[in-house]
Amino acid sequence: MPRFAPIACAVLLTLAPFGLSAVNAADTPTDSTVAAGEVTDTTYVYDLVNEPSECINSNPRPDCGKKPQSSGDRGGWMQYTVFLVMLAGVGVVGSVLIRNVIRRDRAIAEKMSQGE
Repeated sequence: MPRFAPIACAVLLTLAPFGLSAVNAADTPTDSTVAAGEVTDTTYVYDLVNEPSECINSNPRPDCGKKPQSSGDRGGWMQYTVFLVMLAGVGVVGSVLIRNVIRRDRAIAEKMSQGE
């Protein structure tokens, strides 16, 4: 593996969100049709199945959310993909760690058997 690969991955993963936000910002239409002095409604309405008082706390009840409608929503395929990639990364790190410990133990055992 080339030595610059981890650095390239780190730079790519660091700068990717900025590129995506610039792309999304270019696609977002601007609304300049609001007349001067007109009040726009900025009240946020929770899109929940049950009452917000039942759902919004540190331990929400079941059936308080809604099914994911886009890939980036909670419970969408993108969230599951990130979880699986993280599990795979932890698995790779764990396997390398176990392999190196076994290799070290064999080297120590071989050195002890030759020393006798």
